[in-house]
Amino acid sequence: MTLVLLLLLVVLFLINVMNAVKFKEIIFSVFKVRFIESQNDENSSLLSGFQMFFFMFSVIVFSLLFFYIKIIYFGTQPTDIQEFLKVCSLLFFYFVLKNIFENMLSFLFLFKRKTARFLSSKANYFFAISVYSYCLILLKQYANLNQSLLNFSALFLFTVCFIFYILNNKNLILNHLFYFILYICAFEIAPLLIVIKLMF
Repeated sequence: MTLVLLLLLVVLFLINVMNAVKFKEIIFSVFKVRFIESQNDENSSLLSGFQMFFFMFSVIVFSLLFFYIKIIYFGTQPTDIQEFLKVCSLLFFYFVLKNIFENMLSFLFLFKRKTARFLSSKANYFFAISVYSYCLILLKQYANLNQSLLNFSALFLFTVCFIFYILNNKNLILNHLFYFILYICAFEIAPLLIVIKLMF
């Protein structure tokens, strides 16, 4: 586990070296109601080095959160590398396929321009949550943070970020409320429930 956390620290350092301004903007501006992405953010490639490293970092962090749940509540051994890799692989394919389908549908239905800011905002919140969750995991690992407190803190973090995410995109969401609800059910909730079922 220590090696994984050290790897994440190295990845976080590389992300900061690649684009320190963008990194700080994501971390410190995420809880502002008016979190405005620049035009460059909207047009940035999902395959850029910054995005790829942050994506890898986020997947591993969320894998650790689920792995801790399996350790505490399902009796998984902390040294079970195969189980951790299984969790990591499931989340990796979940997020990759979800991003592919999101961008593919926005392109096919000519929504790319409208959804560019929406997807960029979502990616920023996704990255920010992973960084804050990493801090919680460090507290859990080295300060004996209670598992229930870790779960509550992570859930609270997700809830708060989701609220700000809605507020920052309220105009687009309200104008396309039906499609937004359909998107949440089809691309967020249903696939995630399947992944969780495969994990546990």
